[in-house]
Amino acid sequence: MSSQALHSARSISGLWPGHRQRSNVLIVSQPTTEGVAVCVRDQVDAALASGRHVTLACPRGGGLAAWATEHGAKWARVEMRRSPHRSDFHAVIRVRRLAQSHALVLLHSSKAGAVGRVALASLGRRRPPSVFTPHGWSWLVGGWLSPLYRLTERILLPVTTAVVAVSEEERSAGRAALGDRASRIRVIPNGVDVARYSPDGPIGTRAAGPLVVSVGRLSHQRGPDVAVAALGLMRTPAARLRLVGDGPDRARIEHQVTALGLAHRVEIVGFRTDPTPDLRAADVVIVPSRYDGMAMVLLEAMACGAAIVATRVAGTSALDDAGILVPIEEPSRLATAVDSLLANEARRRRLGQAARQRAVDHYSVQRALTDIVEVWQEVSDQVNGDK
Repeated sequence: MSSQALHSARSISGLWPGHRQRSNVLIVSQPTTEGVAVCVRDQVDAALASGRHVTLACPRGGGLAAWATEHGAKWARVEMRRSPHRSDFHAVIRVRRLAQSHALVLLHSSKAGAVGRVALASLGRRRPPSVFTPHGWSWLVGGWLSPLYRLTERILLPVTTAVVAVSEEERSAGRAALGDRASRIRVIPNGVDVARYSPDGPIGTRAAGPLVVSVGRLSHQRGPDVAVAALGLMRTPAARLRLVGDGPDRARIEHQVTALGLAHRVEIVGFRTDPTPDLRAADVVIVPSRYDGMAMVLLEAMACGAAIVATRVAGTSALDDAGILVPIEEPSRLATAVDSLLANEARRRRLGQAARQRAVDHYSVQRALTDIVEVWQEVSDQVNGDK
């Protein structure tokens, strides 16, 4: 975390005087990289800055565990996979044991939410206060398990003391699918460190010609295949596409690139801990997700002053008029939008400046942490007041 973001965490710590006799905070996350991990790191720092003892429960890979221990938190290994797996039983038992010795439990991601809420439910009235943030509802993944995910969410929704959606669209989707029980969902949009993510700083290397950049996990959700298909349809022949990320679909994307004859125009550079040089180097940043809650990479690109084309999913309304939104699963529409921006440098500059201003005015990490810490205080007061 940058010095500006750490200062933000410390400056809001006074909002949560809390109950010092039970000051341990347990944060559970299935993802250990990318957007969810960024949100988790910010909240770990906020809790540590308030004087709490923090335990982060997450899988071993991805670097989040090492980061937590380096910054003063404890790490508890809890292996979780995105899809249902027999190891979920052991994860529930592990989280149940941890929750009993903590004053507040924070659950990040749908998978951590399912594991954590089953564990909390098993504690009955002895369970500590808790906050669940799905970062994208589980059923949006689609497929034959989608109805089961929706039913599971309907059953488990009341278990946590508070449920936080990271965008208005995510709350609306929850209410539409879950009915009256979803009325308790509140919205706290994600926040970005506008000091670290800014137009000023190192710029990534690039070859001659226009550069289009997409940052995100190489997975069905993030739509890297849509990005590649769009490149093949573009009317700007010299344009190159840089995919910054890694994931389960990498081999499939590489095959797609080869099949479309685009190997000389596509760079798959893998996961980067700091994508800001790539975002600054881009002529256009694309966010071709199929579904989301509010993508951190969208906010990061906005804060870097990029000209952005994104698919119309939950959270992309943050762009407002400072970017271009296109329908999901339509690479031709994506290609047309990118072509129009590459042909108009002045418009790219205007959109980038407007996006940067929106990030500063509405989506700073300071604002996000202030709001979430107020929720922590509220749920702690609510539960302790009932005892």
